[in-house]
Amino acid sequence: MSLTINAGSASALHDLAPNSVSGGTGIYNGNLSDAGDWNVFYNFNASSTVNSTGGVQTGASAFQNGSFSITNLTAGEITYLITLTLPTEVTAPMLGSFTGSVSGTLITSGPGLLATAGPGTSLWTAQTGGTTVAPLFENPFIAQRSTQGATSIGSRSFGNPDPLATSTFGNTIGITFNFRLSAGATASFTTNLSGVGTPVPAPAALAVLACAGLVPSRRRR
Repeated sequence: MSLTINAGSASALHDLAPNSVSGGTGIYNGNLSDAGDWNVFYNFNASSTVNSTGGVQTGASAFQNGSFSITNLTAGEITYLITLTLPTEVTAPMLGSFTGSVSGTLITSGPGLLATAGPGTSLWTAQTGGTTVAPLFENPFIAQRSTQGATSIGSRSFGNPDPLATSTFGNTIGITFNFRLSAGATASFTTNLSGVGTPVPAPAALAVLACAGLVPSRRRR
C-alpha cells in the first residue's frame, strides 16, 4: 500500500509495509513527518484477493479501512492532497460494486478551519484504477472553530445498503482526501472503502476491447 501526501508545493510518496498480517489482512500503523511541516498518524487494515481458475481471473475483492490524522505545523493555511492506494493485481476486465464512508474531526488550539479545496473538488473521493467511484463531502464544505477544541464534521457514505455498481474494478483501489487546513490545526478521519470485482460478460468484454482498439478490424478485398 502507498500513501502520497501533497502539501502545498511539496510532495512525498511513502510505500507502507504492513506491521503484521493476520488472515490475509495487512495491518498498517505508524507515523510520518516532513521537515516540521506536518505530522501524520495512520492505522489501517487492508486486503486484496484475486480468484483464478485455469489461469483466468474469475473475481476479486479488496478493502482498506482505518483512521489517520494530519497536523499542519506551519504558520499558514495549507491545501493537502492525500491518496491511499492499494494494488489489486486485477488484469482482466471486471465490473465493480463498492461501498465507502468517511467521518472526521477538526481539532484546533484556537480559531481554525477544515474546508474543501475549491470548485470541482471533494474532501473525500474513492477510485479504482484511476477512475472515480464516488465523492463525499463535495465542495463547498467547511468546518470552523473560533476557539480551542474539537468539532465533528459528521459522516457520509455511499453503497449502503446497496453497493454502488461501477463499470470497472481496476488494478488499484484508492481514497483521496483534498482539503484546506489552517495553521496548527489537526484533521482526523475514519474511513472505509471496499469493493468486489466480477468478470465482464463475454460480449461486453469484446466491446471493452474494441473501445480500447485491441480488436482487429477486417479489411474488405
